[in-house]
Amino acid sequence: MAFSLAQAYTNAVSGLSSGGTLFASDLTSGVTPASVPGGKTGEAVILNSGSYTFPAGYSFLTISTNTPVRLDETAIGSSTDVLAGLGGTTLLGGAGGGLFVAGGGANVFEGLSTGGGNYVIALSQGNDSVYANSGNDLIYADAGNNQIFTGTGNDTVFSSGTDSIVAGSGSNTIGLTGSNSTVFGGTGSLFMADAGSNNLFVGGSGSSILFDGAYATDYLAGPSTVIGGTNDTINASAGNALIFGGSNSVINDSGSGTLSFIANPGLNDTVNSAGAATVFGASNANIVFSSSAGMSYLIAATGNETLNGSGAAGSLDLFGNGSSTDLIGGSGNDTLVAGTGNNTLTGGQGNNMFIFAQGGAGGADMISDFAKSAGNMVGLFGYGAGAVQTALAGATDNGAGGSVISLSDKTTITFTDLTAAQLKAHAGQFFSN
Repeated sequence: MAFSLAQAYTNAVSGLSSGGTLFASDLTSGVTPASVPGGKTGEAVILNSGSYTFPAGYSFLTISTNTPVRLDETAIGSSTDVLAGLGGTTLLGGAGGGLFVAGGGANVFEGLSTGGGNYVIALSQGNDSVYANSGNDLIYADAGNNQIFTGTGNDTVFSSGTDSIVAGSGSNTIGLTGSNSTVFGGTGSLFMADAGSNNLFVGGSGSSILFDGAYATDYLAGPSTVIGGTNDTINASAGNALIFGGSNSVINDSGSGTLSFIANPGLNDTVNSAGAATVFGASNANIVFSSSAGMSYLIAATGNETLNGSGAAGSLDLFGNGSSTDLIGGSGNDTLVAGTGNNTLTGGQGNNMFIFAQGGAGGADMISDFAKSAGNMVGLFGYGAGAVQTALAGATDNGAGGSVISLSDKTTITFTDLTAAQLKAHAGQFFSN
């Protein structure tokens, strides 16, 4: 972008020159240049290193030296365009805003702390620094290792290198196409689109909306919405987080906020939560969930999927769907609700409740570990008070060491670890209404 804007700058100056309306003057440090005549547009030219003040009345400033230059335009209230040289330029911005195209060397831009103008800043391939402060700036960071501080303004940053970007209190938009950059959120809102790889986001207290790239790592603090990328790791420590899973995403929630996770069809994700969470599955998704405390919900969407809560220490409510769903509980006391499809229910440790509701069931379902705990229960809702007695009376062996019962709505339930005779001995662990 720096090259394109430099070319546009050159074309503008050349056009004025060929039209006879350009007034060019060389600057000498500490010397006031000639005033720009009426009907002319002024271009100041710096040929030597040193400290300069942007001359009043001029619109363009070209730095034609390979040595460092410091340029102060804090007193200028009109828009200015600056084309830097190759020796490194420090520009102190003014209230009028304008264009700053960095050249070679280490360049620095510093806007006014209050009342700053709005600048377009194009960094080169060196290691540059931007302190945007109060203006609403558009910043293009080329290849290189740049440091960008957005400040109080509403800034937009496009980074294609390996940069460190610190958001402030304004509303910021950040686009990443490079790798190994670090973005620090601030107190203001932030929108970040990551089309690169191996980038790191460390959230502030402000709200964030993130579109992750490949192998991204996020540390969320304030209220956050994340659309996962590929092989990313998302860590939530505070604030409420809404996360849309990517491919092979790992989500670690260690805070007191509420975590909501929505899976992507056909993808595999891991969700680790310190407290309560709500996880929504997706067609052909494989979700592995763990929690250390709290009540969490794992809800199947449409299509075949696996919701695996075997690592959860807190209690789970798991809900099947109308397709083939594997629901796996953890070490707490869980509730597994069969859907209308073919559901495989594994309670895990604890005393678990397996629920079948007339009108909401209807498939060929399986409970894989009912005999594991004497506290496990089967609830038949809406089938009538005598449904348990009828179902157990008709229990049959399945020929594989298990048994099958049928309900009035054609739902079948296979108990893989109990024969028909053994199942009837567990009649006290069934109830219906």
